[in-house]
Amino acid sequence: MERRTKLILLIIAALILLAIGVYILLQPFLPSIVPAQPPALTTTPPTTTITTTVPPVTATPAAPVVPQDIKKLEDLATIVVSRIGSGSSVDGFTGYDDVLLDATPSERVTLKSEQAALQKDHPPTGPSFGMVTRVVSVDSSGAVSGAQTIAITLQAQRAEDAGNPTQPTSVTYKKATVTFEKQSDGTYLVNGVMWEDIAR
Repeated sequence: MERRTKLILLIIAALILLAIGVYILLQPFLPSIVPAQPPALTTTPPTTTITTTVPPVTATPAAPVVPQDIKKLEDLATIVVSRIGSGSSVDGFTGYDDVLLDATPSERVTLKSEQAALQKDHPPTGPSFGMVTRVVSVDSSGAVSGAQTIAITLQAQRAEDAGNPTQPTSVTYKKATVTFEKQSDGTYLVNGVMWEDIAR
């Protein structure tokens, strides 16, 4: 490195040290030059006593625990009611086909005849017809785990339309009782679906 460069670096370092020294020397006098901050407010807020009355806590009864096998049947009953309660003249009410595997042989015959009756009343070449059934509640309070027959009661809303599901022509409420029958392998199959109208 050249001597000239070394000299320039030495001068810069000396100027930095000089600036730091001047700052340290003038620091006690700087607060008088810089305007002082306003004093902090030292007022204490007034003390207030707040009395609150807490209502006594009443324990809500815990929801009954549903056994796993009953819960599965509740879910299956919901699927069955939603599928056979929904469909249209365009698709031939194929929801019935979806639940045939979960039904006993005698119930399959009943479901196929119900599907055929709907297809006859609402052919694809006739006026458009559709229905959508949504389950709103499930009750398995009378079900006993492992019983030979188990009945699940559901409440559902059925909306019928003339081809446009967003504009129903009628809305009704139904109660459906789905009966399951225990098979030799321990599984359950649907052995009956009974519908009732609910007056609103």
